[in-house]
Amino acid sequence: MTILLKFITQTVFIRTLGKDFLGLNGLFTNIISVLSFAELGIGTAIVFSLYEPLANGNEKKVAALMYLFKRAYTFIGITVAVVGMALLPFLHFLIKDYDQLNNVAYYFILCLSNSVVSYFFSYKRSLLIADQHEYISALNIFGFMVIQVIVQIIMLIFFHAYSLYLWTAVICTFVSNLFISKKVNDIYPYLKKFGHVKIENNLKKVIKNNVIGMIGSKIGSIVVRSTDNLLISMFLGIAIVGLYSNYLLIVTSISTILIKLVSSVTATIGNLATEHDAQKSYEVFTKHFMINLFVTTIASACLLVSLTPFIGFWAGKGYALGFNIVIAIVLNFFIDQIRQTSITFISAYGLFVPNGKKSVIEAFMNLALSVIFMKMLHLGIVGTLTGTICTNIFLNSWWEPLLVLNRGVRLKNIFLIFYVKLYLKNTAFLLFAVSLFAWLIFELDRYLNMSGILAAVVNSVIMIIMLVLLILTTYRHNDSLRYVKRILKSLI
Repeated sequence: MTILLKFITQTVFIRTLGKDFLGLNGLFTNIISVLSFAELGIGTAIVFSLYEPLANGNEKKVAALMYLFKRAYTFIGITVAVVGMALLPFLHFLIKDYDQLNNVAYYFILCLSNSVVSYFFSYKRSLLIADQHEYISALNIFGFMVIQVIVQIIMLIFFHAYSLYLWTAVICTFVSNLFISKKVNDIYPYLKKFGHVKIENNLKKVIKNNVIGMIGSKIGSIVVRSTDNLLISMFLGIAIVGLYSNYLLIVTSISTILIKLVSSVTATIGNLATEHDAQKSYEVFTKHFMINLFVTTIASACLLVSLTPFIGFWAGKGYALGFNIVIAIVLNFFIDQIRQTSITFISAYGLFVPNGKKSVIEAFMNLALSVIFMKMLHLGIVGTLTGTICTNIFLNSWWEPLLVLNRGVRLKNIFLIFYVKLYLKNTAFLLFAVSLFAWLIFELDRYLNMSGILAAVVNSVIMIIMLVLLILTTYRHNDSLRYVKRILKSLI
């Protein structure tokens, strides 16, 4: 529902403000994502530390961790504000056509304000997540999202004002966090009772080490996920960012759903880790990976055959990008999404320090390759995405499962079996199948002469049917598929 609301807002945004403002909005979102580096992974590290005291009912320890969280996030919010304001004189370097736009600094300050206010009170959402009550936070976010979208649409239609659009976001973010803060205080009254209890030095040291490890992970995550629009804006212009933003909205929306699906069990895996049953953990890891691979393959295949006709119908043919760019976007989505199994287990097992070291290499490798492919080889948007794809294939695809199996699950002789027989073999097979099915669907499109929303829907339905039949027949004896079947039968 949140994604549907975002599509409605983006549609009105396109119709009222156009490509330049759409590109500016996408660029600001990326800059704010880069500034989120100031968070340093403190949230993830403290959530990991909350599992044990919540499981044991240690209220004083939970309250102490939340007090530390509060102080840390207050400092982070101030830091983001200061660093963001310091970026103002350099905005013209990041925007190729800066001189053709008005009030860029003012708009950026409003975007920055929305990010800064999000750090105050929002830390309490982490307690709900760690205690497996994330649905409370999700409903709160959704409720205020509805209000925000309605008001923003009114501002766009009647006033055509980007500034009022941004002001609405700032106010809704702040009020949403106030409400969730009160809700958490009601659910966990001991937070006030032990409001200023400090954590022990040994626990503080563990959190500090985890945060240091998360710094590397944050660098890698930000460079891989948040610099594409920056590079496109610097070298190709803000209007191209606007075109790419529409594709990014669709892909990110689907990615958000899938990541919620695969990461929702993080706290459960964290509890499983405390049992120290290596064989059971490995079985859960392989099931998680295969289910993630099946779902990701179907989602990627639908995007491949439906993105172009859907963009033409939704935004207009003038907002469409070349099919080579679509292939790069979808392949990047696919590879990044199948990583989420390893990322979920890394978070659940608290493997922040060893993963952080890899992420520093990942950041430099991704940035260097993206610039080389984009600027030196003149591949444009495809070059930026190719840099990310190569980084994921040649580094992340093997490092992260190796880390989970060796340092988390602690089965040191199983990695090659998993990587070759399960990861590479199944990924290559399903990618080949998607390529073949996509070719058949495009040939059918030419014969039927379909376009727009009809082509997008028909292409997706045909692709889903073919892939589901393929998976059901090829993997009928697979434990992961049997597991899914049992869940579906119990639900039905």
